[in-house]
Amino acid sequence: MLKPARLVLLPLLLLALPAFAQTTTEALLAQPPEKLAALKNDPHVAKALKFLEVSDTRADVLKKADGVLDTVVLSEQHEHPGQNALFWRAFRDRVRGQVQQEIDDFMLLSAQLYAERFTDAELDQLIAFYSSGIGAKYFKERAALDRQEIDLASAWSDQVAPRVLEKVRANMNAGKARQR
Repeated sequence: MLKPARLVLLPLLLLALPAFAQTTTEALLAQPPEKLAALKNDPHVAKALKFLEVSDTRADVLKKADGVLDTVVLSEQHEHPGQNALFWRAFRDRVRGQVQQEIDDFMLLSAQLYAERFTDAELDQLIAFYSSGIGAKYFKERAALDRQEIDLASAWSDQVAPRVLEKVRANMNAGKARQR
């Protein structure tokens, strides 16, 4: 019965987190190729790209792209059995090249998001921080911390909801007793 209170507290905690994009995903992806090409020449976007590099974002994207690559190749192998290993190595290399082009475009779009949110001076500070030892350590630990923080928020809301409800009920009952 106390689970609904948890369902209220957790979304409230999540609402306190900052929004990451001012531009909608659909608007970013719908940009014409010439706009995407123009981003490559924007020095502010270039600075945001540098931040994405030092913060290991590109490395994370490349890891995820390897999964896409494997999925595409495995799918094709099932569709076209009987090809030799040499064929599949060449096919994988071609897919990897195409995925790399897509990653470059994705990184530009991501950089555009950061460029919308941060000034050049702020990007310089972010680059300096993530280039430092503590910044690099923080970034490596961030995913694990995020997971633990979500688990902690869930467990905390499980504990706090009954306490809050108990105190509110006690205050209400005390108020009723005084009215009598």
